[in-house]
Amino acid sequence: MAMALIALLLLELLLQGFWNAAYWGAGIVVFKHSLPATAAARNQLALGSLQHDVDPAGWLPLAFHALPDGSMAFRERWGASFARRYYPVMRGRIIVDARRRQVRVLGLCNWNVVAIALSSVPVAVAHPASAALLLLLPLFGVSYALQRRRFMAVVEALREQLDTDRSVEAILDARLLARRPR
Repeated sequence: MAMALIALLLLELLLQGFWNAAYWGAGIVVFKHSLPATAAARNQLALGSLQHDVDPAGWLPLAFHALPDGSMAFRERWGASFARRYYPVMRGRIIVDARRRQVRVLGLCNWNVVAIALSSVPVAVAHPASAALLLLLPLFGVSYALQRRRFMAVVEALREQLDTDRSVEAILDARLLARRPR
C-alpha cells in the first residue's frame, strides 16, 4: 500500500508540475465560490495579474497558469523559501462563465490527501504501531482551514477586478496602501 501512495503522490506532482488540464478538471470540490459578473466586468478581468494581486501574507505565493479552455489553474508555488508552510490539500481553478454571467472559483481536493485519509484508519487498525498516521487527519483539517483563507484571497482579488465602479488605478492604490508596513 505504501508503494501505491508514493506512486500516487509522484503522479500528482507530475500532473501539477506540468499543469495538466484534465487534472484540474477532475476531483472532489471542497471549496466553491461564484461571483456575479456582467459582460463589462468580465472584459476587464486580468487573470494573468492574479500572480501579483493575491498577497501571500507570509505564506508561499500561489502559482497561476492559464489552461487551454480559458480557465486559470492555481496551486501553491514550489521551491525553497523561508515562508510559512502547510500541507497543500487543494488546488484551484477559476472559470469565467459568460453563459451564466459569473466567475467561479473551485477548490479541488488533492488526490493524495484522499488516499492518505482513507488508508490511514485501516492501516492504524491493522498495525497499531503505525497509529501515528492518524495525526495526519487533524493536520489536513488545519491545512484546509489555512488554505481556505488563501482561496478566499483569490476570490477577493477577483472581486476587486470585477468591480466596474473602481478604476484600475484606484484598485492598485488600495493594494499598495494595504501592503505598506504600519
